[in-house]
Amino acid sequence: MFNTINDALNYLYSKRNKYKDNNRIKRCISKLNININYKIILITGTNGKGSTALFIKNILKNTMHVGIFTSPFVTRFNERIMINDRQISDAEIMHYLNILEDLSNWYLKEYNDIIPFFELTLLMSLLYYQDREIDLGVFECGIGGLNDSCNQLEPDLSIITSIGYDHMDVLGNTLEDILKNKLGIVRLNKPLIYSNCNKELDNIYNEYINKYNLKAINVYNDVKIINEFPNLEFSYKSNNYKLKMKGIHQAYNASIAIEAINTLFNNYPNIFIEEGLNNSILAARLEIINNNPLEILDGAHNIDAIKNTIDYVSKIKKDKKLITVFNALSNKSYDKMLNELEKITDLFIFIEFKDERKTDINLFINSINKDYKIINDIKELDEYKNSNNIILYTGSLHFASFIKNIK
Repeated sequence: MFNTINDALNYLYSKRNKYKDNNRIKRCISKLNININYKIILITGTNGKGSTALFIKNILKNTMHVGIFTSPFVTRFNERIMINDRQISDAEIMHYLNILEDLSNWYLKEYNDIIPFFELTLLMSLLYYQDREIDLGVFECGIGGLNDSCNQLEPDLSIITSIGYDHMDVLGNTLEDILKNKLGIVRLNKPLIYSNCNKELDNIYNEYINKYNLKAINVYNDVKIINEFPNLEFSYKSNNYKLKMKGIHQAYNASIAIEAINTLFNNYPNIFIEEGLNNSILAARLEIINNNPLEILDGAHNIDAIKNTIDYVSKIKKDKKLITVFNALSNKSYDKMLNELEKITDLFIFIEFKDERKTDINLFINSINKDYKIINDIKELDEYKNSNNIILYTGSLHFASFIKNIK
């Protein structure tokens, strides 16, 4: 019995298991008597999953109860499970983990196997959404698609946001292999919404579209950028929309959300789409955390995301110096990210943060040819905070969480 949220979360975090079993979630759903009587959207992709889920939720929240399951969190665990704008509460987390602890004990005895952290969190969301009688569940896959725990659910619609290099140890070393894994979330005769600008991947998309008789829509060519500054404005299929979120890539994520909603819900009121998109803000996605001096927090953690970050920052940098505060997890291509960041960075600053997958800072130093400084306390950044500088915090969503919680 968990009586404090810290005890509950410590229990959850202790459940580590690399063994994949595609039947585990289905067994647990059956044991818990979970009935899923709402529509489901599954989202995968290299980048943009969280933003797309947010856009869908914010567009639909005026007319229905939307559950979104995302990862990782930036400020607190509760962000991972939401209904409309409400995060799951600490009391609810403890309540459901008490149920799931009993389930875990049963599963260990029955199958000699541990239900891991991600799957326990997914099961918590399913219990929560069942009790709250949601109308739609939007589930963000953790890694890939084919073997992801979320893929044990049956989607009414599947989304692939982008394809790039990340988690190659699991998904493969080519874009083709990565895409095939992510296409594992499609279902026979169900719709697929995606954004693809890479002609070399068209054959793979078409192969799956034909094999599974998918109603597939690629939004990419129907997105037109009108203005990027001061706020992003774009058109999708002749309708104009505005976003507070930064970066051209968000126009494509938003267009996927628009198309997904119009596919599931015919003639959905455009006024709700406009309002939902314009009111969407997601922490650590080119987030302006201070205006004077300008400080930007971005959780980019792979080469494609870093290129999006660089594209935006390079347009606002002008004659200012860019101070890049960087850290990344050891399983990421930090060397390639740093090589890209070198193109616009004047000074790198490295600071340690607590994470079991952290990288030795000396490896960062060996990857760059620019000036750098190692600091032990975030307050040491104060000397760089002036109108001549822009400070960018990037390299990992986990690092962004660390920065967000100490700012």
